Amino acid sequence: MEIKYSLKGLADKAMHFAENKQLIDPKLWKRFVSQFKGETDKGDRGWRGEFWGKMMRGASLVYSYTENEELYKILDETVREMILVTAPTGRISSYSVETEFNGWDLWCRKYVILGMEYFLEICKDKKLKENVIDCIKKQVDYIMKFIGDEDGKTPIVFASGCWRGLNSSSILEPVVKLYKLTGERRYLDFAEHIVSHGGTSIANIFELAMENEASPYQFPVTKAYEMTSCFEGLLEYAEVKNDKKWEQAAINYAYKILDTDFTVIGSAGCTHELFDHSTVRQANTTNEFIMQETCVTVTLMKFFGRILKITGDSRFADAIERSFYNAYLGAENPQGFMDDRAEKMQGIVKKGFPYDSYAPLTLGRRGKQAGGFMILEEGNTYGCCASIASAGIGIIPKIMFIHSSEGYNLNFYEEGRIEAVSQSGSKLSLSIETAYPVEGDVKIRIEESGDDEFAMNFRIPAWSRVTTASLNGEEIQDEALSEKPIIDTSDLTKGSGYLRIKRKWEKGDEVLLSFDMRTFVLHPVPYGKDLLVNNMLFEYDYLVPTFDLEDPLAKRHIALERGPLMLAVEDSSKSKASREIEIETDDNLSVSLETLSDKEDCHSIFEGNVKTRDGDLHLKDYASAGKDKKKEIAVWLLTK
Repeated sequence: MEIKYSLKGLADKAMHFAENKQLIDPKLWKRFVSQFKGETDKGDRGWRGEFWGKMMRGASLVYSYTENEELYKILDETVREMILVTAPTGRISSYSVETEFNGWDLWCRKYVILGMEYFLEICKDKKLKENVIDCIKKQVDYIMKFIGDEDGKTPIVFASGCWRGLNSSSILEPVVKLYKLTGERRYLDFAEHIVSHGGTSIANIFELAMENEASPYQFPVTKAYEMTSCFEGLLEYAEVKNDKKWEQAAINYAYKILDTDFTVIGSAGCTHELFDHSTVRQANTTNEFIMQETCVTVTLMKFFGRILKITGDSRFADAIERSFYNAYLGAENPQGFMDDRAEKMQGIVKKGFPYDSYAPLTLGRRGKQAGGFMILEEGNTYGCCASIASAGIGIIPKIMFIHSSEGYNLNFYEEGRIEAVSQSGSKLSLSIETAYPVEGDVKIRIEESGDDEFAMNFRIPAWSRVTTASLNGEEIQDEALSEKPIIDTSDLTKGSGYLRIKRKWEKGDEVLLSFDMRTFVLHPVPYGKDLLVNNMLFEYDYLVPTFDLEDPLAKRHIALERGPLMLAVEDSSKSKASREIEIETDDNLSVSLETLSDKEDCHSIFEGNVKTRDGDLHLKDYASAGKDKKKEIAVWLLTK
């Protein structure tokens, strides 16, 4: 189904932020290509070779929305340069021959291949498409000469030395995509080799997910981003094989993340980039300051988008929305600021990247460290989170409006226009009028429709305790709109489903949704103690179990949720992030809040004052708070 968007809200702004702050920079692309000319990762088992492919994937997704010809020209040129630096044998690596298939080599190659595969989706030049596919084939053929179960080859899980082969196993996704492009059996055979080894040398994580007993934070390896990348590949494999077992394993894995490792801002990991039962640990003041990594956020958004399409479960749309409006937009770094302590720690860094790597939950600052930090030539630097970030916004149009078995699902409410053409050729266009996510009223108007009867399914978010809806001025009564019980953090993932309206839609039809925009108090989930796999032994690149005790201060924290936005305190003349507060609530745990977002001096998505026993407390939406890197912020607020 072909869909075209013309949006006006925060998603559109995020698209152009990615373009202007990062993607339309020919020098940056050339710098990334040069990593393969100089084999710059050979000395320290680095990951400089991931930057080009990561950014190409995101740039291709962004271009499919913006259709910016300046961007396309840059992408076309850099792809041609990458083809030129590929050896006739198919070898392209930021490692030397002597050091290849170790460290992050296969991980980097994975991204080169993925970047080219995503570029194929927007490529306009038939001959270039052929050259790109030929280049990808040569790259994978070269890898297959050395990786496998045959004598003289290295099994995929031993081709890394990092994270028990988890990073190398994630090459599964582009390998299956190549099989889908070519239909050549040898690529499917290679994918079967990867799947048979189960992701790591220490345990078969695919089987663990299928058994559905352990949660990801209990797996022997808990690196969140790489593990999710492996399950993205498993979904590709399950699709081409029509293998319901492995599809179910990936679905099980997704639900486990929502249950055990998903925070109020929509990310995972309170210990570096690891699954660590962060759903219950997120209000601990004893957590690492390196946490809630942008790479994890973006990868979860992409993965949940795929699961949403398979299951139709609105909980995954709820999760993506929470990630986008909080953790993802919070990672944008428009001024390039960095915490001065991080500048001293990382030395050569003179300026922050367009996107931050980590985000605080309890009292802390943004920009404390650049994740995946690598020194490039001529004093330049870059990091993993900055290079992956554009894929986060790029995925939103792919899942905002999707085809369902009987019609369409509208998953997100960004102002603008959507034009769709179904497989039968029927046209549908609709407009969305809203100030969402600041306001809760959304008007959807049909601008064009064919003669067919079909269902339109409108997502009812989990956070909206009471929702009203009308069709052409007549109120709709539906179970999905009834009063819902008060929820706490552990219930954030319980979505309300969709309001389904099936009819012959006509031009001028209007659906009005009104979501509950009261502000509610959330409490952390008490857990007492837990056994985690989050003690990182870097010299060996694996984890050992640790015993974790709940921070006694955790139970004294609360979080404030207003619609899809989490509210945060920021040090300022109006508020102090470290201030202990006492907030008055009604019987439903809602609080009185004065909206200030329409004030001239408001530069945030949302600002407001909430009443406490000691006077008003000034709040911002989490994504807008702490952007100058000098102010302490907190989304989990300490109470008296």
